[in-house]
Amino acid sequence: MKIKLLKFCTALVSLLIGFAIVHSFSPRQELEEVEKKPAFEQLEFSNDAVIALDCVYGSAPYKVHFSAYQRSVIKSTGLDYPRAFCEKLPSLGETKITLDFIDKDLRDRSVALKFIYHEQREPSAEALASGQIINESFQQGIPRGFIESRLDFSKAGFYTLIVEFGGGVVLDDEVVKIPFEVGNGL
Repeated sequence: MKIKLLKFCTALVSLLIGFAIVHSFSPRQELEEVEKKPAFEQLEFSNDAVIALDCVYGSAPYKVHFSAYQRSVIKSTGLDYPRAFCEKLPSLGETKITLDFIDKDLRDRSVALKFIYHEQREPSAEALASGQIINESFQQGIPRGFIESRLDFSKAGFYTLIVEFGGGVVLDDEVVKIPFEVGNGL
């Protein structure tokens, strides 16, 4: 038993000495300095940290924070565009929409999004069903806790974003309706 232990220790020491010799002959690699470049996104905005309570829709655990960002070609006087909009989006055109899912348990759920154009400010279920669907998408899960969509609104009026959790048949509390108006200023 003592001889086996002695052989094992000798082999281990030999291995360590061999490792040290091999690495002493290897040329040293200097770390290269990487050029720092700023990262830019197509739409940049400065005040994402402020969450308005009136932009949170649904009931627990299906609460969703809705934010819309626009960059208008035609600037309106007295309107600051680098900010989040919620119930009223002042301009037509390219819009970045962000949905933040507040409850972390929702990250494993699938989510269907449906943007609907309609004629009334507060549409009935029949008006939503007969409204014009301008965009639909489906997410198998929400690993980062938020979804970003880019839409190009070409028609001023009233819209509703329908957010359905789960796949297939959903309960009433698993559906979140987010109404907003586009293109009529603030």
